[in-house]
Amino acid sequence: MSFLRSVFNYGIKRGYLTDNPIVRLDFADRLRREVVTIPNEQVAAMLNHAFENDLDLLPFLVFGFFAGIRPNGELQKLEWQDVDLTERGKPVLVIRPEVSKTKRRRFIDLSPNAIEWIEAFRRQGGKLEGRISPFTPSTLRKYRLKNWTAAGIKVWPQQGMRHTFCSNWLAMHKNINKLVLQSGHTSVDTMWGHYHRGTAEAKKFWAIMPPSNAMS
Repeated sequence: MSFLRSVFNYGIKRGYLTDNPIVRLDFADRLRREVVTIPNEQVAAMLNHAFENDLDLLPFLVFGFFAGIRPNGELQKLEWQDVDLTERGKPVLVIRPEVSKTKRRRFIDLSPNAIEWIEAFRRQGGKLEGRISPFTPSTLRKYRLKNWTAAGIKVWPQQGMRHTFCSNWLAMHKNINKLVLQSGHTSVDTMWGHYHRGTAEAKKFWAIMPPSNAMS
């Protein structure tokens, strides 16, 4: 309807119409649905399954869950050169403008558990070069379906990793303005409306670590 409203307004501006019929319509308020997050047990199961069975998928999951990067587009364009694990003792991931959905550069602080998972990936033989997700879109879908099915997820919620990150990040850090910057969102109000309830399991989420035998 917003598109039609714009079309009719353009017609009025150019003199083709005298009024906009859309304004005479009654619109029902659309109910805002609660965002759906992935439980900690299933997050851990997905990461461990990738670590043991599909190692190349692991970084995609780590940066989706623990950095909140958009899986469609951003994560598939991200390269290892965008990840700096030695940035003055504060590891950071850079989303370049040409990668970002909003075409703006942003910097994401990497959590200690994200770093541990990437180090475990490297020790397991993973290569920190080229694209972080080396798959074609169709192959990625196949591996992701296998992964979440192994974790007991029957239907994948839209933006499941990103919603899980934002909810747990806000519950842990309580800083909505920084979350907007970290996530690359454009509206503080929208972010607050979606994520202000947070999750009581945030501390456990940020403590999800690789298997103990992979950390040495």
